Amino acid sequence: MEWQDIVIRMILSVAAGMVIGTERERNNRPAGVKTHILVCMGATLVSLIQVNMGLDALKLAGSNLELAAVVKSDSGRLGAQVISGIGFLGAGTIIREGASVKGLTTAASLWVVACIGLAIGNGSYIPAVLTAIFAYITLKMFKWVENKIVA
Repeated sequence: MEWQDIVIRMILSVAAGMVIGTERERNNRPAGVKTHILVCMGATLVSLIQVNMGLDALKLAGSNLELAAVVKSDSGRLGAQVISGIGFLGAGTIIREGASVKGLTTAASLWVVACIGLAIGNGSYIPAVLTAIFAYITLKMFKWVENKIVA
């Protein structure tokens, strides 16, 4: 993978995390801009590493036919660890206050940002950008809808 591709993916990762994190920050939620950017960048990095590991395995198998039958690459293993591991970070944003629970939306936004980062690192730009846009719209618009329903 060329260094330009890596730079583009990281910049897009920062942008996606910043857009979603800004909305959380404006609403004084536990995880804001920096947290969302770091989660998205970390997930992008893991995905980049995973892509490179797969390419390395293909090169190794292609250059040595004796190894072709034994060289393996699991393209989902690292990403799966990000998806499950982000649950611990998200759990830290959830607070129980009496009968109400706060922080679930922030936890969900952290999980979505991690998935966006994995998609960006994998080169799936269109699904990543669309998800970031829809996540932002969901966070902005559905607060208005909730207020209308409750009122």
